[in-house]
Amino acid sequence: MPYSADISRANPACIMFLIDQSGSMNGDLAGQQGQPKMNLAADAINRTIDTLSQRCSQGMEVRDYFHLGIIGYNTDRSGNPILTSGLPGTTPEQPFLLISQTVDAAAVEERVVRESDGAGGVIEVNRQFPIWLQPKGELGTPMVATLQLATQVIEAWVSEHPDSFPPIVINVSDGAASDGDPEPEAQRLSSIQTNDGNVLLFNVHLSEIAASTLIQYPDSEARLPQNDDYAQTMFRMSSLLPEASRNQAANLDLSVSDDSRGYVFNADAVALVQFLDIGTRAASNLQ
Repeated sequence: MPYSADISRANPACIMFLIDQSGSMNGDLAGQQGQPKMNLAADAINRTIDTLSQRCSQGMEVRDYFHLGIIGYNTDRSGNPILTSGLPGTTPEQPFLLISQTVDAAAVEERVVRESDGAGGVIEVNRQFPIWLQPKGELGTPMVATLQLATQVIEAWVSEHPDSFPPIVINVSDGAASDGDPEPEAQRLSSIQTNDGNVLLFNVHLSEIAASTLIQYPDSEARLPQNDDYAQTMFRMSSLLPEASRNQAANLDLSVSDDSRGYVFNADAVALVQFLDIGTRAASNLQ
């Protein structure tokens, strides 16, 4: 059975986040006035990394079950791609840290949050949050160049970890690629294999259009807007959800089938957080 390899310190899993940092990410998320997409995307990824670290924790020890990487992508004013590594001490060509190193590299931000006071009211309290990715939104969307880099990096990782659970690559974007058709490069990335199966490439599409319908984990292009070529392309780029992810989606009362793909169209804040959790739950056999 593919996607069934045990995940251990000897055979870790690899999770890479690709985050669109183009100018359109400055816009508000659909139906969320005053909430820029870049802020919500950064918060969701930071929250997901924190959750992954908790899954790896036993007492005070963080067990190195995961290698994590973040690649942000935008362009300069001439349209040339700017690819940056989101974790301290890494480069775009070598973006990974062990999960324990990732935890140690976190900055801490204090925020005021509203919580129940236990007596039917709400109070404001200060909470500390670990931060790895800062929001950013400038210029173009070089998705093709980003996927090319991801392919090179993942090929190198797989050559060193041939028996590991296949890498999971999660692309968060809100617009069409500005440097060509990303589908061929996505297919090359998804064709990379460990002995446990192909690389999993999942895509989440953020939007500013509140009137559009949220579509989660479609199993056919026919479920997507037929006049939206970008949505069709992103669907075809996305891998089938493995069983562990389908089970997690079903636990959240989401409708999925054996043909559902790791793609969400017109994601809101809740769907974005769910998507990252479901995508990373594909690697669930921690030993």
